[in-house]
Amino acid sequence: MDVNQYGRMAEQHWQEHRPGSISAIGDPESFFTELGTDVQNEVRARWTAGRVNEAAVAGESFLERAGRLQQLRREAEGEVLRELVLLPADGDPDLADDPHFTVAQITEEQWRQQHLHDLLAGLSQAGDYSPAERARLRAGAPERLLELTGLSDADLGGQGLL
Repeated sequence: MDVNQYGRMAEQHWQEHRPGSISAIGDPESFFTELGTDVQNEVRARWTAGRVNEAAVAGESFLERAGRLQQLRREAEGEVLRELVLLPADGDPDLADDPHFTVAQITEEQWRQQHLHDLLAGLSQAGDYSPAERARLRAGAPERLLELTGLSDADLGGQGLL
């Protein structure tokens, strides 16, 4: 299977911004092929859910509706790309530059990001972490990211780790 547009986008982004993370991936082609497919499926799922939940607007023309639905798709795509593809650069100073974060919060978020990326890259597995660490990793993470990293309720329950 070939790497799709999302997988190529992730690979380019990671090569430029996350060279430490990409160098740790055992089989980058398979990883980015799978990631691209997952992103495509998630965009489709969110866009479909958005269309189903979006009420028709009375008096709306075909072109207006098409434009509104296209905007829903772009929003779904943007959300998924931010969550799974356009990840912060290695050593990203943005967290440290935000005066609203304490040193402890910055340290915690950097720990979470590093370990979630290790899980995504297959460098670690959910069972490698203690129950407290798994709770820290799961805190605030989108459901799809939990599924991709093996930290979803179903995955953890299936492994007897929940």
